[in-house]
Amino acid sequence: MCPILRSFRRMEQAGVRRVRLHDARHACLSWMANSGAPDTFVSAWAGHSDLSFTKRFYVHPDPQSLKVGSDKLGSCSHREPAR
Repeated sequence: MCPILRSFRRMEQAGVRRVRLHDARHACLSWMANSGAPDTFVSAWAGHSDLSFTKRFYVHPDPQSLKVGSDKLGSCSHREPAR
């Protein structure tokens, strides 16, 4: 049996949703980064020698992080001008 089908069978036996292993890896790396794990740790865990590669291709902001950034930007635009 091919490794992909074997992994899908194991996911089914474990009662978890079937996902491609690459997608699970991507989600795990993003979760670690957004949970505060140091970038160097995430990159090393992924087996990457180049930290910028990990950040560019695997780590994405989650909606909560985007909201925090948006709120900060909004608070900057509502300040009174300096005199």
